[in-house]
Amino acid sequence: MICIVGSIVVLIGFATLSVALLVVDWKPWKPVDMIWMNLLGIIFALALWRVGDIQARPSRTGLVVRNMVRTREFAWGEIIGVSFAPDGDDPWPLLDLSDGTTYAVMAIQHADGPRAHAECQRLRRLIDDQTPSKEE
Repeated sequence: MICIVGSIVVLIGFATLSVALLVVDWKPWKPVDMIWMNLLGIIFALALWRVGDIQARPSRTGLVVRNMVRTREFAWGEIIGVSFAPDGDDPWPLLDLSDGTTYAVMAIQHADGPRAHAECQRLRRLIDDQTPSKEE
């Protein structure tokens, strides 16, 4: 919610400032500068909105991980485990995938301290519960 409100404030702030600089007739400020400033405000607002939309959403079939740039869906069978350094080496946990690669889960931030470790443990339990066992 903070990112959504923040992106609206950034957008309105850039628009207001760009018009105000034109209205007060600041000599170096031209109409083309107003356009560029509004475009910059839109870019910053979209980036802030995207940060607020980062998530890891489990379903019956798998885990949808939405990071800053990319959204991927993993079937439970693709996820082997989760690695997360307790001493803070990694900013977020990494999914260990069956193809030998890893994928960051930016929705859980190491900066959140104990809450981040609790969420990582919860994700581990969820993966253990949902991943089909080899005996099946």
